[in-house]
Amino acid sequence: MNQSRFYFVIIKVQLIDEKALLYTQLNKSRIAALVVNTSKFKHQHSFTSNHIFNSLQQTSKILNTASSIGCVAHFIFILLFIYLDHPLLAWINILSVSAWLLTFWFNRIGRHDISILIMSIEVLSHAVLATSLLGVEAGFQYYLWPMALLLMAIPCFSVAWSTVIALIHITAFTLLNVFSQDKADSLTSYYPLFFIFNVMGASLPFIITAAISRSAYDKQYFLMAELAEKDELTQLFNRRFGLEALNYYANQKGEDKAPFCISLVDVDHFKRVNDQLGHSKGDEILVKISSYLSKSMRETDISSRWGGEEFLFIFPNVELAKIQQRIETICKEMPNHVFLENWDKTISCSFGLIQVEENETAEDALKRVDDSLYQAKKNGRYQVVSDH
Repeated sequence: MNQSRFYFVIIKVQLIDEKALLYTQLNKSRIAALVVNTSKFKHQHSFTSNHIFNSLQQTSKILNTASSIGCVAHFIFILLFIYLDHPLLAWINILSVSAWLLTFWFNRIGRHDISILIMSIEVLSHAVLATSLLGVEAGFQYYLWPMALLLMAIPCFSVAWSTVIALIHITAFTLLNVFSQDKADSLTSYYPLFFIFNVMGASLPFIITAAISRSAYDKQYFLMAELAEKDELTQLFNRRFGLEALNYYANQKGEDKAPFCISLVDVDHFKRVNDQLGHSKGDEILVKISSYLSKSMRETDISSRWGGEEFLFIFPNVELAKIQQRIETICKEMPNHVFLENWDKTISCSFGLIQVEENETAEDALKRVDDSLYQAKKNGRYQVVSDH
């Protein structure tokens, strides 16, 4: 859902007969106004998720950087035009500094839409006035490009409105280059300085915006990849990743084909812990067991939480005879490494262990290892049963 174009209102309805609260989300129509407040990312309740908060912080960081560059650049222009005895341009830049300082306030209160709109109007107005007075060779029109990039890169407006405003800036850039050819004769000798300063000044926001956006993209990409592959509680790989890895090794052919084993592990009497100590203690056991098991594996082994209190381990490039002794040791030593406060009973696991046969499908391999695990539990738990 495009959160910059939709917002939700949570309505609390009092049900007298049931004495309960009903919360209903109403999806309002598209916002017809020009700007869309980024505070719409925030819910109507006081809680805001870290992902949304980080996104808003990232937007503030980029806009504050742009505001800083704008203030510094125009302050330098004030001094320069005072020195060159050009009061009109000095006053124009004083107004520009005031506008950029105002954007800091709107960034602070989270009104990024107003902030970037002020930036857009200031850059467009300044480019038109300065280029009209000094000509295109002074290079003031080049600031329109980074402003167009900023409009498209920061989600303060809808994509449609951002595109429209950005195109206005690019159109202004084109028209200024075509029609504003006059120079201010008294300042001609300073044009190379103006041009170099303006091109460098216009390039800096370009580079900074691109760098921050790329950094944010990289962080979000790896975060999404981690959320998609990792189990939130145990930090092991999740079932989806485990199944993908199992299919990968099962489907290898020819020279790439190598023997590999899998183990399905189940926590013994896990329900008893949940029932007597509560689910938080149950989660604590899962975390401690997963930590012990994963640290006991080789770096090349794949550890995943299969579901509930079950774990799936994949052991690439190894035969069953070479790994069974190690798995039995891991099983035997577990009670010496995994403890729980206020729980004096042994914490252990049952292991099913098989070597995946050539041309065996992942589904068939899972059925066999599940049968081995079932046999381990049937035999009294706290043991390893394999097809060796």
